[in-house]
Amino acid sequence: MISLMKAAEKLGICVGSAKSLVQRGILPATQILPGSPWMVPVEALSSEAVRIGVQGVVDRRPKFYEDYQYDKVVRLPGI
Repeated sequence: MISLMKAAEKLGICVGSAKSLVQRGILPATQILPGSPWMVPVEALSSEAVRIGVQGVVDRRPKFYEDYQYDKVVRLPGI
């Protein structure tokens, strides 16, 4: 078992997207108690359903995703 944060890192997506996959039932994860960290079985990361879910996340990224990641200029709408 690994944390949801480590699972997201291994899948190449953000934690929010990984949690979305958990909530949609695509990525299996459990919590011992409400509010405790989500734990993901390592073998689940290589399943076909998870691979398809992650591809869906990647496909929704902006066309120039890398440019957005390294853009250090704060852009305010209307200015």
